[in-house]
Amino acid sequence: MNRIELALLAAVVIFGIFTTVYAASANRTQVRVLPKFVWVLLCLFVPIIGGLLYITVGRPIDGDSGQGAKISRPKAPDDDPEFLRDLSDRFKNDKDNKDG
Repeated sequence: MNRIELALLAAVVIFGIFTTVYAASANRTQVRVLPKFVWVLLCLFVPIIGGLLYITVGRPIDGDSGQGAKISRPKAPDDDPEFLRDLSDRFKNDKDNKDG
């Protein structure tokens, strides 16, 4: 086995491990097309084709592309106008109660 064959074998093994772990660590509700366990099995037993299919078709898509599930994350307090209004109202009420 020469160096090129060894390098190609190493690349296939590394790619297979990467895609299997990537598929296994994905949120199961956001994986597209097939169930998560099927993607993991495909990446594990058909490393090149399964991995390429998962990366191109099955992985969750984030961002504003309109595809995939979007996660609503909590806003930071200073980015939430409703929180700031509520905080301001509470501050005014506390100040009025102490002055009164």
